[in-house]
Amino acid sequence: MPKDSRTFYSEMGVQWLSDRKDPLHTDEELTYLLDVLRTKNDVLDLACGFGRFSIPLARKGYNVTGIDITPIFIERAREIADQEGLQIQFSVGDMRNITYDDSSFDAVICMWNAFSEIVDSDDQIKVIREIYRVLKNDGMGLIEVRNHRSPKALTENYIDDLEAMPKFQSHKRYIKKDRQ
Repeated sequence: MPKDSRTFYSEMGVQWLSDRKDPLHTDEELTYLLDVLRTKNDVLDLACGFGRFSIPLARKGYNVTGIDITPIFIERAREIADQEGLQIQFSVGDMRNITYDDSSFDAVICMWNAFSEIVDSDDQIKVIREIYRVLKNDGMGLIEVRNHRSPKALTENYIDDLEAMPKFQSHKRYIKKDRQ
């Protein structure tokens, strides 16, 4: 991610980011994650922010590691995890250069359009290669990519998980805006 993203999110702060998250949408995404990750234990959460998914996954018994480029988010994620007595390894890091060994994780997730904020296609390829590298042979990479430009996206939230290599699965689903 460019340095500009780090600066932007550092300046906006944790409260700004948490205020942008619809709790119902987060619950729906978490339900989806729990379904697709059911046999995966060691999960790397890229661009984890303040632990929006890392913390609930750890509560459910997953062994979670979270990295984010923004130090203030990592600090807040650690505070929340410590308050809840959760063992989550949070660190400041860049998803273009993941500092973990090959084949370290059962699953790697990158949620809330963080991947799309990487504007350089060469950097996007670096991220995909890094995800592939740290996944175990039977691992799964899940990247949330929202398409806000399509007409359908004007009335529905669209999630399309990238299928780039054999370890990636492709899922398409639509979440209706009306959540009654």
